[in-house]
Amino acid sequence: MSAEREKENGPEEGTDRQDQKGPASGEETRPTDDRDDQNDRDERSETQRRKEQWANRIRKNTGQALQAGEIKGDVHYHQHIGEQTTRRLRQTAEVPRERVEEVVSTFCPPDTHAYSAFLAGLDRSGTGVIMGRPGTGRTVTAIHSLVSCRPGKPIEQLTLDLEEKDAGVSHIDLDADHTYYLDLTSFPALESTHQVALRNLVKQNRVAESMLVFIARAEQANEHVQDLQSRLTIDGSARAVDVFDRVMRSRCGDTDTAHWLGHRGLQETLDGAEPVRALRIVHKAKECRPGEGALTDEDYTTWIKEVLQECADATEELASWFKRQDLDTEFRRVLLATVAVLEGGHRTVIVEHADRLARRWHIPSLWRTPISGEGLTPHLWETGAQVREDTVRFKRPGSAADVLDYLWREHPGTRGSLQEWAAEAVLDLPTDRKVEAARRWFELARRHEDVAPVQSLINFWGVSRDLMWYAVPAIAEAAVTPELGALVRAALYDIVRSTGSPMKDRTVLEVCRVYGRVRPESALTRIRLITEKASALWDQNLVSALQDIAAEPDHTAVVLRTLGSWTADPGKGRRKAVAGTALARLLGDRGDASVPTVLSDGVAPDVLVDAWRTLTSAGQKTGRPLWNWFDFLESGGRERKAAFEVLWSAAHGDEVFHRDLERSVQRWKCAHELEGTVPDRLLELLNEREEDR
Repeated sequence: MSAEREKENGPEEGTDRQDQKGPASGEETRPTDDRDDQNDRDERSETQRRKEQWANRIRKNTGQALQAGEIKGDVHYHQHIGEQTTRRLRQTAEVPRERVEEVVSTFCPPDTHAYSAFLAGLDRSGTGVIMGRPGTGRTVTAIHSLVSCRPGKPIEQLTLDLEEKDAGVSHIDLDADHTYYLDLTSFPALESTHQVALRNLVKQNRVAESMLVFIARAEQANEHVQDLQSRLTIDGSARAVDVFDRVMRSRCGDTDTAHWLGHRGLQETLDGAEPVRALRIVHKAKECRPGEGALTDEDYTTWIKEVLQECADATEELASWFKRQDLDTEFRRVLLATVAVLEGGHRTVIVEHADRLARRWHIPSLWRTPISGEGLTPHLWETGAQVREDTVRFKRPGSAADVLDYLWREHPGTRGSLQEWAAEAVLDLPTDRKVEAARRWFELARRHEDVAPVQSLINFWGVSRDLMWYAVPAIAEAAVTPELGALVRAALYDIVRSTGSPMKDRTVLEVCRVYGRVRPESALTRIRLITEKASALWDQNLVSALQDIAAEPDHTAVVLRTLGSWTADPGKGRRKAVAGTALARLLGDRGDASVPTVLSDGVAPDVLVDAWRTLTSAGQKTGRPLWNWFDFLESGGRERKAAFEVLWSAAHGDEVFHRDLERSVQRWKCAHELEGTVPDRLLELLNEREEDR
């Protein structure tokens, strides 16, 4: 092998240059011990595998690619979830500026005096708790209180992980440049260790001089954060008409608002409605206003009537529709549910699966024979749907969500069978429609704060090789939402702790790969459990998932430290092997540049020192990643001094790594036929230090 070829591919593991050329000038030969002999045998037996692992890599992996002249054995690949999904997960875990601005412009406290007192206490103490029933605006109030006390500061949503002893509080870092809120209402019960962790979180917030608001049920507040003096109880949500008045004036002005508030139809619509109904009407009114100038009375009447019709209460409409479609036309209910789940599907797919769902629910079809009754189109019209270019969709956007909401509330007996049927039916949808269908279940779960639809994605989609990839982004997003996150992560934890389906384990791994880019510690806990029960055939997928998580900014150090802890228990052989392979990949990776990625990511030197030592203690060969570091040292890059110090510190006081480093330098020198290199200087300093001792 030429020096140029070796420089490109790294050391040829079966060849020792010193055996061919003799010792280099000024070097002493030393006897090889049993460990060296074993290393040589291992290196020769794994030469081809290591070349394949390191030489062929598709950067940024935004799709799938496979290049091979011949394939033997298993093929391992993963479908990379792109930046769009990761961005959505980050936005789920953080409060976007647009959301904050919307809250500021629309917030109306039900009790102005109580809210003002709460703000004063929150501003003084930095920590508060908001209590109230679901739907009373607890989250909106929390966001508004934070932006009122600390204007301009980013707001983050905190979540807990009950599978960890301290509920994951040790992974939370608070600082004065941010404000935070934590919703406890989704947790049925917290153990004593979790309660202690919450109290420590309050102390951490005070030390950091940040601001933190809890959202809790009354009993939770009294049990977990009872020492907080700044408290607010919301007995009911703000009146919809008040919200409409405030927002409409800011969007359309006083004149338009006066005409709207004087309209009897609006007063009837907002009477007893939720504030969100008022917001929906304002947004639609702003969108549909006829022109920019003054309007006549007739223009106002037409404008208001059209908007109110467009924003009519879907529940009332559906209740009336369901009342009309019974007994003889009950099949139309089935057709409505089918379109809601499979919207965007081909007309033949809708008909086929509507028949299957009708049989499941023991409802006779309207088409007793292939030619009986009216055709598909009239029946679709009755459901508010239509056919365009052979695909079926509702005429009004959002109708699918309205139908699923209605079925979930008013016909709960359909839930289980509908989800099971849907997992088979969506197989006949095009790829983009499968993605839409998965998100419908996630959005349904989020609207109702019910984890069951997400569990159906795990239990029904997650056991299918054809559907798993479409469910993964939706499950991952659910895992970081404040409303569902704790319950979804608990479900994922239970799966990897059990001896269930390997396909479910694979689904959990891919979900962790995605949501780990936002919550790495939680995802790594579940991946660790998978490594303890998976076979060696899983190693490539496990290591790839770890690399993806580490690729996120600020996550490299988290992954390196975690992998170090995986090697501590000698009884976990598979976990130790996976950790060692992943460490070698992460330490040796140089991305698209010459500098090792762990250096360009700014990982602390002590973390890198521990990682190199852990790599050797895990029984992994260090030659490949070390060669990449030697190349960088010799190139004179900006971080060269930091790399030099890391290797020097790692070898000093660690005999095993010292020996591996020395051997790798010698091989690297022979391959490149160089003298007086930077790696040489590294060895000289190490040997001088050893002699001084």
